[in-house]
Amino acid sequence: MAEGDTGGVRSGGQTQADAFSKREAANEDFYVRQKEMEKLAALKKKIDEHKKHLEELEKNVTETMAQGEK
Repeated sequence: MAEGDTGGVRSGGQTQADAFSKREAANEDFYVRQKEMEKLAALKKKIDEHKKHLEELEKNVTETMAQGEK
């Protein structure tokens, strides 16, 4: 095949393809990292909510026990 024919490799074609592949992979990695960070933030928020709930439960148990001793 001659250069420029259908299916032929253009000059610098492999280098450009490698650069595109690397850029595409970097973009995909960035997207995945962003989604993971969003998921971690949501999990941290849930943990904080559960901690507050546990603190409220402990407070209620302590108050109930104190009232029972009277």
